[in-house]
Amino acid sequence: MFKNLFNSKKEDVPTAPLINDERELAMVESDTMLNEATRPEITIPEDPDYLLNSPEVVGWLSVEEQELLFSALILFYTPEQSILDVGCGRADLFGYLRDLFLSNINYQGIELNENMVNLAQQKYPGVNVVASDIQLASVEKADWVVGSGLFNLKDHPDMEEYAKKIIDVMLDKCNIGIAFNLLTGTPEDMADEDIAQLHIHSPSRWLDYLIEKYSKVICRADYLSGDVTFFILK
Repeated sequence: MFKNLFNSKKEDVPTAPLINDERELAMVESDTMLNEATRPEITIPEDPDYLLNSPEVVGWLSVEEQELLFSALILFYTPEQSILDVGCGRADLFGYLRDLFLSNINYQGIELNENMVNLAQQKYPGVNVVASDIQLASVEKADWVVGSGLFNLKDHPDMEEYAKKIIDVMLDKCNIGIAFNLLTGTPEDMADEDIAQLHIHSPSRWLDYLIEKYSKVICRADYLSGDVTFFILK
């Protein structure tokens, strides 16, 4: 649901009782030293493939969530069609489509973060991904232009105006249509500091705007609470 890493709200931690007696303080310090000396060392195993496979690296809570968003985006896509993935991250949409259809996919990806582009090329050797801004990228037109999580974070002073501008660019680069998702809510257990990073969209306001401007619009909100996918057809 979220193009970022988020933590659940932290439970209240009970405050330790005040220790006024020096003898009591010495006993506590002694116990602490003994516990630390006898406590077994805990090591966390390193996963050499974490950067290549973890959904958290590209901002999702689970692979299931990531693929659920993908499945909503490609509602009208067929493997014979070309696809341009805006803000592609690690290009996991390419892997998802390849595994889903068991065929070669005519895929292009655009990603601002060069580190993500490097990860994409390591994970999917030969994948067509470039490090660029969609507004500046020189890419071929594709049948479908899609974006997952593009407009979730408060990365711009006016996210909705920025989103409208990018939508126009996406439409200019497509032959059939575009698909993108928007965040419409957050989980109840999300920490306040994480919620503050998000831009929550009004699906009804967006639907009115898109229909008025583009006419051929489809809205899908049946796949995940707090998220909506819009399709605009040429």
